[in-house]
Amino acid sequence: MPSIFFTYVWGSHDIKGGPLTFVSSANRKVAMNKLQDGDLVFSVVSRTPFDGDVVIDEAQKGRVLGCWQISRVGADTSAYGIEAKHDWDLNEEGGYRWPVALQPIRVWKIDDAPLFVDMPGYVRAQKGGTHTQAAVTGVQQVQGRLAEALERLLTEQGHELEVMLPAHHILDFHLEKLRQRHPFRVNGYNVPPRDQSQVCSVYIATLGKHQKGAKVTLKIGHAHDPKARVAELNKYRLASEPQWNLAASQAVGTEQEAIVAEAHLGKHYDLHRTEPNNGEVFHKLNPFDVAYELSLLIRNS
Repeated sequence: MPSIFFTYVWGSHDIKGGPLTFVSSANRKVAMNKLQDGDLVFSVVSRTPFDGDVVIDEAQKGRVLGCWQISRVGADTSAYGIEAKHDWDLNEEGGYRWPVALQPIRVWKIDDAPLFVDMPGYVRAQKGGTHTQAAVTGVQQVQGRLAEALERLLTEQGHELEVMLPAHHILDFHLEKLRQRHPFRVNGYNVPPRDQSQVCSVYIATLGKHQKGAKVTLKIGHAHDPKARVAELNKYRLASEPQWNLAASQAVGTEQEAIVAEAHLGKHYDLHRTEPNNGEVFHKLNPFDVAYELSLLIRNS
């Protein structure tokens, strides 16, 4: 069962399915020390923000607006294309107030959002009450009746949104594994799952296990099921030989679109081909550098 947390926000915005953001890496680290993959973090709109310039929609104040099922994957908020829209979205240095984020596995908005203080199990007392400073700067765990009430609220009134992904991360494969490992479905699920048999991905596989930062021999290819394709590559390799390992994959679209993306990478890394006419195997490359190049290609296409 997931643990239940809440955090204060300044209201909803036009960006749906976005990440859980923090004012600093230190605050994010504190939150990560509390959270595990699959935990639920509910967003509660602040009634009295510490910044007097902030304008919060009166209809949203104090209400439980949404929920993230969180992962421990971090990213810069700028990678999502999120920018300041108001003066109070900027910090003293003029940068975006919430520059770092945690990537959600799933995101929901709460239909007919209730007041947090009206939730069963909410404790109003100032000392030992539900409201804490930890929820202002990060996340606060709740248990008992309040945790049960929040999870029931999500089940009954949650409306799932499409998850936003950072532009420079290849996360589809990792997040899909997390979704399978931490299933959570609610009524009104309205994001149609992609037919994986029709979506084609570009994958990056390393020959042998990859050490972080190392440059190795790798294969760039396309497949409807990258995991199965890499398993097929190992089918006729001896157990004593280095095996192919799936390092990253990114859903692209149609098979033709995946072929075009793969060809772009082949041209970009032409000097790293193991043989002049070998279009798929390259040497002396870091797979995460290749994944980054692929993400830029998809973002700009």
